[in-house]
Amino acid sequence: MIPQSLAFLMTYKCNFQCDHCSVSAGPEHREVIAAEHMRRVIEEAYVVPSIRVVVFTGGEPTLYPELLKTGISLAHEKGFVTRLVTNAWWAKIPEKAHQFLQNLRAAGLDELNISFDDFHLLYLEAFGGEQNVVNAVRAATELGMTVLVGTVLHPGARIRTGYLRKTFQEAGIQQEIKFLEDFVFPLGRARQKLPAHLFVSDPEKREKGACREAGQTLAILPDGRVLFCCGHIVNSRAEEIFTVDTLASGAPLSEIVARMQRNVLYWWLHLEGPEAAYAELGVEKRFQRKCEACFYLGTAYRGKLQALAAKKEEIFARWEGEKVGLPA
Repeated sequence: MIPQSLAFLMTYKCNFQCDHCSVSAGPEHREVIAAEHMRRVIEEAYVVPSIRVVVFTGGEPTLYPELLKTGISLAHEKGFVTRLVTNAWWAKIPEKAHQFLQNLRAAGLDELNISFDDFHLLYLEAFGGEQNVVNAVRAATELGMTVLVGTVLHPGARIRTGYLRKTFQEAGIQQEIKFLEDFVFPLGRARQKLPAHLFVSDPEKREKGACREAGQTLAILPDGRVLFCCGHIVNSRAEEIFTVDTLASGAPLSEIVARMQRNVLYWWLHLEGPEAAYAELGVEKRFQRKCEACFYLGTAYRGKLQALAAKKEEIFARWEGEKVGLPA
C-alpha cells in the first residue's frame, strides 16, 4: 500500500450536473482548494519517493484556470508527471482549445484526460457538443501531450471506445489516444437519479478480492482533508472513515502516509478487499462494485466498524500472522 499518485480534487463545482456523477458535483458548489494547500502538499510529496504523478480533477478544475496553472507549475517544477481531468467545455473553437492547452502545456501539463460519454454529452451540447472533444484531443496531441478519453458505460450506451476511435479517425487525428471504459457507480447523484438496471457490475473486476487501487492515490479534498483513496466515496458521509488526516493538523505528508500504512482497515481493503472487513463484522451483503461496499462501511455499518477499533491491534496481529507466517 504505497501511494504512487497525488490527486487534488480542486473543487466540487462543475458547469455540468450529470446524472451519473458519483461525487455529486454541480454548479451549486462553491468550495475550492487553497493555493497554499497545493503548494505545501506538492513540496511535501517531493520527499515521498513513491509518488510520481500529480492529478488535478474535481468537479471541473478548469473553472479556476489561474489556480490550475499554479498547481501544474508547482508540480512540474518538482519533476512530477502532471495530469488534468476535464469535461472539455472550453474547447468549442479549435483555436481557443489550442490556446487554452498551450498555456497549460507551458505551465508543465503532461497528460490530458477527457471525460466524455452519453451523460456528459447532454451538458456538453450547450458548449459545442462532441466537436469540443475532437478539438481538445487534436490540440493536446499536437502539443505533445498524452491523451486519454474516459467513458462511462451502461446498457444502451452509444458512446463507447469503438465509437470514439471512429470519430477521431474521421477527424484525421492520427496520434495515439488512450481509452478507459468504466461502469456507472451506484453512488452520489447516480444513486438518487438513475434506475437500477443501469448499474452493471464490471465483469473484469470481481466483486470479491483485493482492491489494489486503495492506497495507490492520496486524494486532497477542497477543505484540506487527505483520503487514502481517490474513489467514489468522496463528498459523501462515508469519506470520514477514509480520511487519514487533515492539512490543518500540520502533519507533513510523509507522516500522513505512515499513518495510513498503520491502519488495519486500509490494509484489509488493499490486500483482501472490503469483503474481508464485512466478514470480520459478520455481515453478509452483496455489492456491485467495491466502492459501493466501502460506502456502506462508512455509513450503514459504520457503528459496527467502529466497535472493532478496540480490537484493532489484536486483529492486525492475527492478520499479519496469517499473511506472512509470523506468530499470531
